[in-house]
Amino acid sequence: MNQLDAASLVRAGRQVREPFQLSLNLTSGAATMSVRKVHRLLPGKRIVALAEDASGPLLIKVFVGRFAGRYARRERQGAEAIADAGVPTPGFRWQASLQSGGGYVLAFDYLEHARNLIDEWEEADSREARIALIAGVMPVLARLHEAGVVQNDIHPENFLMNQGEIFTIDGGDVTRHSTGPLSESASLENLALFFAQFRAAYDDLLPEALARYEETRDWPTDVDRLGRLVEAVIAKREKRKNDYIDKAFRECTRFSCRRSFTRFEVCERSFDSPAMRDFLKDLDGAIARGHLLKDGHSATVARVDSPCGPLVVKRYNIKNGWHRLRRMFRRSRAWVSWANSHRLDFLGIKTVKPVALVEERFGPLRSRAFFVTEYVHAPDASTLEEPMEDQVRAIVDLLKSLSMAGVSHGDLKATNLLLSDEGAVIVDLDSMTEHADADKRRTAQKRDLERFLKNWEFNPSLEQRFTDLLE
Repeated sequence: MNQLDAASLVRAGRQVREPFQLSLNLTSGAATMSVRKVHRLLPGKRIVALAEDASGPLLIKVFVGRFAGRYARRERQGAEAIADAGVPTPGFRWQASLQSGGGYVLAFDYLEHARNLIDEWEEADSREARIALIAGVMPVLARLHEAGVVQNDIHPENFLMNQGEIFTIDGGDVTRHSTGPLSESASLENLALFFAQFRAAYDDLLPEALARYEETRDWPTDVDRLGRLVEAVIAKREKRKNDYIDKAFRECTRFSCRRSFTRFEVCERSFDSPAMRDFLKDLDGAIARGHLLKDGHSATVARVDSPCGPLVVKRYNIKNGWHRLRRMFRRSRAWVSWANSHRLDFLGIKTVKPVALVEERFGPLRSRAFFVTEYVHAPDASTLEEPMEDQVRAIVDLLKSLSMAGVSHGDLKATNLLLSDEGAVIVDLDSMTEHADADKRRTAQKRDLERFLKNWEFNPSLEQRFTDLLE
């Protein structure tokens, strides 16, 4: 088993391979710990992992790098603040330093059968089940706020359900205020940040959630409080969405990003490998060897074989010199499609999974671009003369989701709607727009509806069925 110290953990970056051993300096003396599984990795800074010592399994947090001591101290103080607020949190066991190269390790109780709130939420099959989950978390947040404790990076994964009890974790970004209970405005801000993690479709749960929180804080009734919370949730969700999309264009835990004078490339990290990088270097060849789906003047689309299985590559072509001149100063349509696919992912609207974006460049100037997605083996809506009722409703649900999100597609041809086993999937996103202006949104969505219904003008009964459902 590999023996790693702080320096080797920093050098390894994302390539930390478990299992491995850590040599520690405990107050009782030198010791060795086996790390079985890495749960989270921030290269050169932090590792969260399942480990084991003589007492059994532990959840450890390893801090390395320049500010290791500062981050370890924050983590421990945050965990203590949560416990002092009377909120269950995994018990702190011990702190140690790594034997060479600097770095610190904090060990906590490992909750073997715990499940986080978001996993429970996604499996909940009714509104009542989700209300019950939120109702359980609200008293926890209320007790934290009453004690002046704030999770500044609050999200559902920070709440673990374990044997009927809710545990709060992750003290690294916890602040304890010495002035007593959190003010109402600060409390609502933190609540809004929590609720902004959920999709807007669940905002109808806010009144009941706030009522449970108010009950625990013993707040007097305020008819305007809910409105202030809703406004704050909307603002924070908008910021989260923009941050989510921005992150898709840079190196981070989820994405691998490479830049040069002649090329920009970003790939979903779960698909990234040396073989995949070689594949992305010759997308023209992959298209030539693949099965052509569309051979247009402005774009070429093909189903191709890749190291990750079947994919779809869409190449946005340069039609002529004037077209090249116009495009080189603007974001490519592949860039727009990549951004919009992640926008829809954030909004919970089904589209094909984006895999990679590649742009040919000359410094800051753009040329041809490629958008790579997973291949969905499903017919498009144009192939169905008489769709089944569940297919009709799947399409309608998708279009209503777009409308509720303030999004217009821009080209609602039937061929851009795939009918997968998991519901309708929308593709071809380079004309999609999210509208802030209500009048522009209504105009664009009206055009979308007219274009969609035009697909069925030779099938009046189906056209009327869609019209009735969409109204």
